[in-house]
Amino acid sequence: MPTSRQQEQLDKINATTGDNNRRILLSGAHVITMDAQGEFVGDVLIAGDRIEALGPGLAARVDGNAIVVDVAGSVVIPGLVDSHIHAWQGQLRGMAPDATFADYMALTHGKVGKAYRPQDMAIAERLTAAQALNAGTTTIVDNSHNSRSAEHSDAAIEALRGSGIRAVYAAGPAQEGDHQHQLPADVLRLRDTYSCADGLITIRLMDSWPTLESWAFAAEHDIDVSSEIGGWITDSEALLTSGLLRPGHTLNHCSGLSDKSWAAIADSGAAVNVVPRSDSNLGLGAFIPILAVNRRGVQEGISSDNEMCYAHDLFTEMRVLQTVQRGLSFGEMYSGAADSPAPYEALDALRAATVGGALNAALSDQIGTLAAGKKADLVVLSLDRVNTRISGSAVGSVVNFAGIANVDAVFVNGAVAKWGGDLVGLDYESLARAGEASKEYLLANS
Repeated sequence: MPTSRQQEQLDKINATTGDNNRRILLSGAHVITMDAQGEFVGDVLIAGDRIEALGPGLAARVDGNAIVVDVAGSVVIPGLVDSHIHAWQGQLRGMAPDATFADYMALTHGKVGKAYRPQDMAIAERLTAAQALNAGTTTIVDNSHNSRSAEHSDAAIEALRGSGIRAVYAAGPAQEGDHQHQLPADVLRLRDTYSCADGLITIRLMDSWPTLESWAFAAEHDIDVSSEIGGWITDSEALLTSGLLRPGHTLNHCSGLSDKSWAAIADSGAAVNVVPRSDSNLGLGAFIPILAVNRRGVQEGISSDNEMCYAHDLFTEMRVLQTVQRGLSFGEMYSGAADSPAPYEALDALRAATVGGALNAALSDQIGTLAAGKKADLVVLSLDRVNTRISGSAVGSVVNFAGIANVDAVFVNGAVAKWGGDLVGLDYESLARAGEASKEYLLANS
């Protein structure tokens, strides 16, 4: 709940929403830029939807021409990026905590997914966006592989647009049941209809079971594509070495791939993300293939996949990433391997959730680091909580101690999405009730 001072500041900020001349100064924080500027204690100046400047002592330069917010004792980081999430499953949250991959497919695609109406897609997207923003995730790559009709895609995108989150919407065909078969062609209409100047929504193709034909379509029309890829995909090596892989491709999971496939990925410039919890939880390999990623010098992103089993939370994903990578690295070292990648530090995990996420979203020129001229997508973490009150390393505090409860403020495109620990401009009670009603309908009709 915002304090009276925080509410006063929020009222001032909201009163100038849409004013490109509005300036907000976040003052006195420990700032982790994930850029060449590194870390410092100082200020971040936001002008309109972008970062104007950052560094120590900016308060003296604004001459009262800014809304000053004292965030001393807090940490400011770039907005987190979820490189791969199926946001259309928002109202199915927590339904299958112990599911295997086969269980997941049977429940989502084989059963409930076939009953989705456009309004169910919209509710799910709003629920997932709210969960993400609450958790400090400012951008999601939304792999929407239940786009049963053009109307389903339209409803999903409109919901994302209204949520205030930055989203890469990847339209993918339904896996089972009756559907319009409008994809991949409809992705061209979606791109023409929903591309926007503020960059909050971008469009790409989702390819759950990738083929040479779909990748050729993407190349022909200059469409980015997100693909599920791993040893379960027949002829994955032939696909990855086809010459169709390029920058603008995002590859999810990536477990069980050959050395030849990894060489092709590294040479192509395609983005890769791993799913620290989901792969082990669902049985897509014992652990994420992070050492293969490291050996090829690829900067990975991280993702949460879906909320069927557990909550979206990139703080937890960072911790699991660091733990698994260190365990696998030490295991190789103890076995005498000469080329084992170095064990991850906390900064490596944070880089995956920011810099790596921006690569997967194909938005590195806009987000992922804090730098003058980039979009003002950032998170303020309060360290005055029980779990972080005694703090050593700022990066260590973010990755190994902080969590959703520490997310005090969230900015997306310079607009406030969370403030004083509360989501802004959202009646979550009404949204939750709509989600519950949607879930009841889906279960009753599947």
